[in-house]
Amino acid sequence: MTLTSLSTLIIFIFFSLTLFLFTLLMWSRIYKPGYRNLGMRAVVLLLVNLMIILTIGIGINRSQGFYESWSDLFGKSPNFEAKVITYNKSISLDDVLKGVRLKYGYVSLTETIKGELSNVSNQVTVLLPPTAIQDIKHGNLANLKDYQIVEFLTGFPSQPAMWFKSLDIVSKLHKISDVRKIKIIGVFPQVNIEGKFDLECMNLPGGHLPVQTWLTDDTHRYMSTRFGITNQRWNVAGVSTGGWCATLFLVKRPDLYKGALSIAGYYRPALPLSDPQTLQDQMKIKYELGQFESKLSNKPPLYIFASLGDTYSIRETKRYLSQQHPNLEINYREVNLGGHNSRVWKTAIEPGLTWLLNH
Repeated sequence: MTLTSLSTLIIFIFFSLTLFLFTLLMWSRIYKPGYRNLGMRAVVLLLVNLMIILTIGIGINRSQGFYESWSDLFGKSPNFEAKVITYNKSISLDDVLKGVRLKYGYVSLTETIKGELSNVSNQVTVLLPPTAIQDIKHGNLANLKDYQIVEFLTGFPSQPAMWFKSLDIVSKLHKISDVRKIKIIGVFPQVNIEGKFDLECMNLPGGHLPVQTWLTDDTHRYMSTRFGITNQRWNVAGVSTGGWCATLFLVKRPDLYKGALSIAGYYRPALPLSDPQTLQDQMKIKYELGQFESKLSNKPPLYIFASLGDTYSIRETKRYLSQQHPNLEINYREVNLGGHNSRVWKTAIEPGLTWLLNH
């Protein structure tokens, strides 16, 4: 069982209710004078409250997809090196059949790969619509080149599962494909590849994993080798930290990306305050977006979504929009209510992607 599974949540709810009922039934026996009984009452109440807090935490984690496993929660990255597949051959129907069947006939296929350039071993999930599955079934991989590719990025410390569970991306893409007649394949790489360390989608010095290379070059190479999708620029969408990443990739790598959707994002590196100040200052200079924007030539589209109730994101968004961006085509949508959560973000996915995919 994973931390995001329904069975884990049910187990925690069961034990919380059981401990609460046990306390009610046994209270008369321990509600007596004496330090021993006082200590017993304190321990029981602490356990009840602890279980309730843990259950609430499990529920929030499940809805937001923060941590997938206990080792993930405590900052220990799984050993993906032992699970790496060789992806130098085209996808087959047998590979697709190993995937997870979702509604509307979609299939999500998760594979552990080793990036050719970053040397990072981690997971990439590909969301295939029914038409793409039929093309693979009949050996028509060349048809996959006709699909729009969208890379989806999470925040920190969320998992790609967040897009499927709390953001309901399958329904969103199905509606866009059905109404707009646009064929879409989704790519969901693991963003947080170094345990509890927030890499901010940048290649940091000091021996850190090159997450920027992993998310851009290696992900494109994987789709090219495995699915035959070559020489194609993608759209990229992200929430929270993923919004920063999406914007960064659009302006820094126009050779790989043609449009970006930033939902509740920000527009300069936001490394943890625990990081050395010299590193924070260095990255803000190295990854300042204006220097990349000034080199753009074709005004790529950038859809920005922010809520007035999302204090940090709205502040950073207003700051970014107050600057001049002559080399970007920006479409900004602002809502009056809602904080930094998936319920608010869901409302931006369909209009944001629809606008991007029609550019």
